[in-house]
Amino acid sequence: MQCTGLQSNIMNSCQAPLREQEICVTCGFCCDGTLFAHALLNPGEKGNLPEKIEENLFSAAERDYFHLPCRYFNGRCSIYDRQRADVCGSYRCQLLRDFSDCIITYGQALGIVERARQVRSELMEQYSLLTGKRDSVHFMKVLKEAGNNLLQEGDTVSAAMDRELFLARCNIFEALLIKHFRSADEFEKLVMK
Repeated sequence: MQCTGLQSNIMNSCQAPLREQEICVTCGFCCDGTLFAHALLNPGEKGNLPEKIEENLFSAAERDYFHLPCRYFNGRCSIYDRQRADVCGSYRCQLLRDFSDCIITYGQALGIVERARQVRSELMEQYSLLTGKRDSVHFMKVLKEAGNNLLQEGDTVSAAMDRELFLARCNIFEALLIKHFRSADEFEKLVMK
């Protein structure tokens, strides 16, 4: 792929799609529950998937899905070179598209992933402090809980403010995830469900 015009300034760092796989494997947000709570299967995939995905299937509105985080994800996909759900190989986040289109460089893409990881880690630590929950939980679950019942009756003014600030930070982080990792079209589809 050749970058032209204003994009030529970043051409030396943009080698799409050669480095897309490296960015994808470094990130993993689409697999670990940061971006999505579930993944859609294509018709006919059910019954032909690796065991841990099959164990995590559910159906809704005549479609089949599997819950995320994926049980084959442990810092990176452990079945990357084997048969898996079609969505696992076909999903392309906005970050990969921007890299492929030479809007951002390889280094910028990795920087965005690293910064997002840092913010997510800070939010998860704050969630643990606010709720007292220390068990492993993924961001989409935290976001759902924060929106549903994080504010508690009887909270002091200070505790209520801490919880409201946490919810605001979650919403800002989700907006950044939408900007860098989900396309506007994908976000509209999620909102309309």
